[in-house]
Amino acid sequence: MDLRQLRYFVAVAEELSFRRAADRLHISQPPLSRQIKVLEEDLGGALFERTQQKVFLAPAGRVFLTHAQHVLAEAAKAKVAAKRAIGGEEGELRIGFTQSAEFLPFLPKTIHHFRRDYPGIALVLKEMTSAAQVESVEEHRIDLGIMRKPRGRLTSAVRLSRLSADPVLLAVPESDSLSRKKAVQVSELKGVRLICTAAYGGAGLHGFVHELCWTAGFAPNIVQEVQEVSTLVPLVASGLGVAVIPAPMQCIKLPGVCFRELVGRGTRANLFVISNAKDKNRLTAELRQRLIAAAAS
Repeated sequence: MDLRQLRYFVAVAEELSFRRAADRLHISQPPLSRQIKVLEEDLGGALFERTQQKVFLAPAGRVFLTHAQHVLAEAAKAKVAAKRAIGGEEGELRIGFTQSAEFLPFLPKTIHHFRRDYPGIALVLKEMTSAAQVESVEEHRIDLGIMRKPRGRLTSAVRLSRLSADPVLLAVPESDSLSRKKAVQVSELKGVRLICTAAYGGAGLHGFVHELCWTAGFAPNIVQEVQEVSTLVPLVASGLGVAVIPAPMQCIKLPGVCFRELVGRGTRANLFVISNAKDKNRLTAELRQRLIAAAAS
C-alpha cells in the first residue's frame, strides 16, 4: 500500500465513479481500476460494491475512507512542514546562556523580535555554564551559546564572536570602608573578603575574577563560592564580603548594597556568542548576527 493507491481510492470513493475519478486524477480509467484491485487484494476484501451503472462504498470501504483521508491530510502537512524547514521557515533553534546574560537588556528584545519574524521557529532556551555551552556546541546539542569565555584554549570546532565588553563593578556592603570610594582599584582587593561563583557553576566569571586578581599580583581571598550568579548580591547584602559582577547585574537592587567602579587592568568582562564552526543553518547565522548588532547598538 502506498500514498498513490490511497489517493486513487479516495478519488473513487468521493466521486463514486471510476470515470470521474480518472478525470480528476488526470489518468486513464484502466490503470485506476488496476490499482484499486491491487489495494483490495492487499487488504483481503472489497472496498466497493459495483453494478453496471453505479459504484457504492462497501462497509469496509466506508471505514477505510476515513483513515485514508486522514493519512493523506497528514502527508500533505508533512510535505508543507518539510518545505518550510528546508526554506528556513520552520524548525527549532537551541540556545544556551549563562545566568549573567539574563541581565543584558538587548537579549530579551532580540529574542522577542526573532520570534515575531519567524513564528514557525521554536526557540529553546537553556541556562548553562560557559564550559557546558562550549561542549554542547561542539557536539551539536545547542545551536548558539551566549557566554563568558571559559579559561583555556577553544578548539577550531567552535566559532566565537564578542558581543560586548561590560565594565565590571564591585558590589560592596554599605558598611564597608570601600563603599566610601567612588572607584576601587583592583589592587585594593588584596586580602579583601571576596564572594565568587564556583568553577563548576559560573565558570566564566570564576575564571575572570581569578585572572583579574592574579594580573594585579595577588591571589583572591575567596571566602564563599556560589553556584548561581544571582546569589552574589544577596550575600553581599548580608555583609559576608564583596563581589565582582558584570555591570548589567547592578539592576539587582538590595538595601545595604552599593556598586562601585572597579579600576585597573582587565576590568571588562567580555560576553561572547558561540556556534559550531561547521553549522550552515541560515537562521542560526541570522540570530547570531542580530545578537551582535543589538549588542553593538
